[in-house]
Amino acid sequence: MRLKRTLRNRVKGLKNTISPIHKVIVSFLVLITLGALLLSLPWSTTKGISVIDAFFTSTSAVCVTGLVVLDTAKDFTLFGKAIILILIQFGGLGIMTFSIALLSLLGGSYSIRWRFTFASIYSEVNTLPVKNVLKRIVLYTFVIETITALVLFIKFVQIFPLDAAAGHAVFHAVSAFCNAGFSTFSDSLTGFRNDTLVLLTISAGIILGGMGFLVLTELFRGGYTYRKGSDRTYSLHTKLVLTVTAVLLLYGTLSLLLLEWDFVLKEQTVFEKVLTSFFHSVSCRTAGFNTVDIGSLRESTLFTLIGLMFIGGSPGSIAGGIKTTTIAVIFGVVLAKIRGRSQVVLWGRSLSHDTIDKSTTLIIISLLFIYVCTFLLLYLHSFDINHTFLSGFFEVASAFGTVGLSTGVTSTLFTEGKIVIILVMFMGRLGPLVLLTALNINKKEVPFQYAEENIMIG
Repeated sequence: MRLKRTLRNRVKGLKNTISPIHKVIVSFLVLITLGALLLSLPWSTTKGISVIDAFFTSTSAVCVTGLVVLDTAKDFTLFGKAIILILIQFGGLGIMTFSIALLSLLGGSYSIRWRFTFASIYSEVNTLPVKNVLKRIVLYTFVIETITALVLFIKFVQIFPLDAAAGHAVFHAVSAFCNAGFSTFSDSLTGFRNDTLVLLTISAGIILGGMGFLVLTELFRGGYTYRKGSDRTYSLHTKLVLTVTAVLLLYGTLSLLLLEWDFVLKEQTVFEKVLTSFFHSVSCRTAGFNTVDIGSLRESTLFTLIGLMFIGGSPGSIAGGIKTTTIAVIFGVVLAKIRGRSQVVLWGRSLSHDTIDKSTTLIIISLLFIYVCTFLLLYLHSFDINHTFLSGFFEVASAFGTVGLSTGVTSTLFTEGKIVIILVMFMGRLGPLVLLTALNINKKEVPFQYAEENIMIG
C-alpha cells in the first residue's frame, strides 16, 4: 500500500514538472499519430496508403493545412473522410481547449500554469472565467459551422443527392471555419468558381475562423450594446485585427485582379474576376481553397500570395502565419522610428516593449525557419515544373502558414521532402513563439546585467 502511494506521488510529481506548453505539443503529436493509424486502416482508403502518406495527411488535417498527397475525394472512403473531418475539428479548436473542457466536465480544477498558458492563447481569459471562454468557443464554432453548412446545403442539394449534399456541406463548413482547405471535390472549388453563394459563404466562414474568439466576442457584445443604446467600445486588439484584416483583403483582391486580369482571369467577366480575386485573397491567407490552377499563376502573383500566407490570420484563432497583429506591431515600430518617437502608439494606446520584442523575435524565427526549410526542400528535390525555386518557396510558405495551396509540388514529393513539409506544418500550427516558449519555459532571469557597448549598423 505504501509502495503504491509512493509510485502515485512520483507520477503526480512528474506530471507537475511537465509544462502546459509541452503537454500541448505532446497532445498534437498523439493526435497526429492516432490519425495516421486510423487512416492506415484498410477501410479508410480505396487503394491503400503508405505510412508516410498517412502521417502527412494526418498532420495536414490536425494542423488544418490542407496540403494533400492523395485525392481526398477519390482515394479516401466515407470512413476516411470522417476521420479527416474529426482531425480537422480537433486540430482547429486545439487539443488544449478540449483538455480544459474535459477537466471542466469532470469537475477538475485548473492549475495556475494552465491558466496562464490558456491566457496566452485566448487573452479574453484575463477578464472571464476559463469555463465561460470555453463555452463561447464551442458555441461560436457550432453556430458558425451550422449556418455555413445550411447555406451550402441549399446549393449542393440542387446538384447532389440529399445525403451527398449534406456530407459535402458539413465537410466544407468545418474545413472553412477551421481554415483547413480540405475539400471533398477533386478540383477543390474550381467547379464553383463563378458561384457567388458558395464562394462568399465559404469566404465568410474562413474570415470568421481567422479572426479569433476574442474579436468575435467583442463584435457580438458591441452589436448587442449598440442595440441597447450604449457606445460600442472595442479593445486595441480587436481594432488592429479588423483594420489589418480589411487592408490585407483589399490589398490581396486588388493585387490578384491587376496581376491576372489578362492572364488567368482573361476569360472571365468583370464581376467574376473580382469574385475570384476576392476569394483567393481570403483563402490564401490561411485556408487553401482554390478556384483556379495555382500553378498557372504568374510569378509576381505567387510572390504576392507568399506574403499574404506568411502573415496569415489573427491571434487566438484557428489560422496560421505570424498573425495580423504581429505585422501591425512591426509597421507601428517602423512608423515610430521614422517619426522619431520612443513609443509605438496606436489608437491612443502605447505598446509594451515585451509585445514589440515578441513580435520581432517571432518574425525573425519564422523567416529563418522558412529559409532553412526551403533550402532543404530544394536540396532534396529537383522539381520538373516551372518556377522551381518559387514553387519550393511557395510550398514551404503554404505549409508554414497552414494554408494548403500548392503549385503542384506536393504530389511530386519524395519521402524526405514529405518529412520536411510535415515538420513545417507542425511548426506552423503551433507557432514559432510557442515552441520558443516551450524551449525556455524554465528559463530564469540572470540577477545581473553586462556592460553595454555600441556597434556600427546599417
